[in-house]
Parts: sequence; structure tokens; C-alpha cells
Amino acid sequence: MELDELKQAWKTLDARLTLQNRIQLEALHERKVGRIRSRLRPLFWGQIIQILFGVWMVLIGVDVWASHRDTLHLLLAGLVVHAYGVATIIAAGVVCAGIARIDHAAPVLELQRRLARLRRAYLLGGMCVGLPWWVMWVPFMMTLAMSATGIDIYAVAQASSPLANWLNIGIAVGVLGLIGTWIFHRWSRHPSRAALGKKLEDGAAGGSLRKAQAELDALKRYGEE
Repeated sequence: MELDELKQAWKTLDARLTLQNRIQLEALHERKVGRIRSRLRPLFWGQIIQILFGVWMVLIGVDVWASHRDTLHLLLAGLVVHAYGVATIIAAGVVCAGIARIDHAAPVLELQRRLARLRRAYLLGGMCVGLPWWVMWVPFMMTLAMSATGIDIYAVAQASSPLANWLNIGIAVGVLGLIGTWIFHRWSRHPSRAALGKKLEDGAAGGSLRKAQAELDALKRYGEE
């Protein structure tokens, strides 16, 4: 009877310890997920600003191409800015949706997947929206100047040699910069430079995602102990 009672006591103690560990893990899980969402808040508001910027670009683009359909360069510039504004809104919206999917109920493995998808969406959106600015500034300045002041800087450039040279040089530098950035990206992604590629990717991901990943890693380590 004493041995049976000892076994039962051990079983009871083990059940209580298991329950206590589960409660502690659940509480830690909820705190960590809350901190993950807190870490991602600056990223969320940054995307909101990007959406507003995209809306502004759409409005400028529409204003120019809709009112200058008879002027080819202004029509094209307005359409390009319009399309870019839409792409900017979509890229930011995808990131905001990814942040919204980080919830308290999701298990650690699912949180890892969602955070990884969010990271990929942010990096891809950043490349699609950021890299074109090497040359995107030209149609942007054309539409902004026309919308705000009514000045056609392209036409002015054609009539003024110094300005024309400046504009052409700027476009050439932008094209070279875009090509150079692509070459450097390919170079840094080579397997022999994996550490450099990882460092550049972490830098591009931004502080919010790095801090959120650190919180999730800490939660994963606790669950594995």
C-alpha cells in the first residue's frame, strides 16, 4: 500500500507540474505574442504612411494624365506615377495584413511561418517599391511640377540645354544605379558570401522585424526546454 500510495503521489505531483508548466508556457506565449505585435507596431504605422503616400501619387498621376491626354510625355508620366502609387499601396497593404495575422491563439510553429511570410512580403515590397526610384523620380517630378505649378519641366528641358543635360545625366545615373544595385544583389547572394547576404537582408528587414523575431526565438527556446 505504501508503494502504491507513493506511485500515486508521484503521478499527482507529475500531473501538477505538467499543468503548471503548461500554464506558464501559455502565459509566456501570450506575453511574447503581445510583445511581438508591439515590436511590429512601428512597421505597421510606417506602412500606413506608405499607403497615404501611394494615394497621393495616384491622385497626382490621375490629375496629370487625365488632363493632358494630348501630350504624350505627360500622359505616360501620369500613368507611370498612377501605377506606381497603386503598387505602393498594395505592397504596404500586404505587409499590414501580415501583421494582422500575428495573433495570440497561433502556436509557435505557425507564428514562425507567419513572421517569415511577413518578412518576405516586406523585403519583396521594399525591392519592388524602392528600386524603381533610381529612375522613378523623373516621371514623379514631371507630374508633381505639372500638378502643382503647371510647369512642364520636360518641355523646359528640351528648350534649355543646361537643364536638358542635367535631366539626361540624372536619368543615366539612375539607370546605372539600378543596374549596379542588381549586380551587387546578385553578387552578395552567392553561397560563398552567405554571411554578407544574411547581414544585408537583416538590415533591409528593419529593426521591427528583427526584434519580433528575437521575441519569437525566445519563446521557442523556452518551449523546447
